[in-house]
Amino acid sequence: MSDARAVVSARGLVKRYKGMCALDGVDLEIHAGEIVVIVGPSGSGKSTLIRCLNGLETIDAGSIRIDGREIPSQAREEWRLARQRIGMVFQDYSLFPHFTVLRNITLAPIRAGRLSPEEADKTARRLLERVGLGGYANAYPAELSGGQQQRVAIVRALAMAPEVMLFDEPTSALDPEMIREVLDVMRQLSSAGMTMAIVTHEMGFAREVADRIVFIDRGRIVETGAPEQFLRSPRSPRLQEFLAKIL
Repeated sequence: MSDARAVVSARGLVKRYKGMCALDGVDLEIHAGEIVVIVGPSGSGKSTLIRCLNGLETIDAGSIRIDGREIPSQAREEWRLARQRIGMVFQDYSLFPHFTVLRNITLAPIRAGRLSPEEADKTARRLLERVGLGGYANAYPAELSGGQQQRVAIVRALAMAPEVMLFDEPTSALDPEMIREVLDVMRQLSSAGMTMAIVTHEMGFAREVADRIVFIDRGRIVETGAPEQFLRSPRSPRLQEFLAKIL
């Protein structure tokens, strides 16, 4: 990691759904310039954790700090402002189907007052060129492949100039041949020093880009480590069992 500063810090996170504990005392820090990959079986709490870190889910106990400042779970306005600095990319793209690609990207920075319409337009076109979609500004989401839509979703998040990017299984809804184009964009972000937390099942990608891999199971962090140690010499029996099934 390039900086010891914790951009996002979670302590003792607890999240319950209908009496079931989705997160059970999770501690996690994401440092500036660091890439943290979060893995685990389905239903382990990975997506819930990412959504809590962005204030999209309220927590039942614990705390979340952004740049060292705690934001109460129910503080909607504070979280609205915080989300301007925390980009989020979902599994299902979440693009507005009735807006063009350009409008999807420019809407948030203009409404938030971060950019003027002219600045937002220029930024969006520059970012689209960066991800290989320069000719698609006036297209509609239905005219794009799944991989192209996900790249637009990444550009939409980047247009807000976030300090950190959160990815919730960004390739899980894609056909195999489309996965690479999305991962290539994320590799670009990695090379540029973007701070990222990524929920993914793409273990080869995790080995390549992660500074740290976190294994979560049944709402708890079981093991954390650098990619080579994590994948080659897992300490916990549960991680050993998990890796034996997916590698």
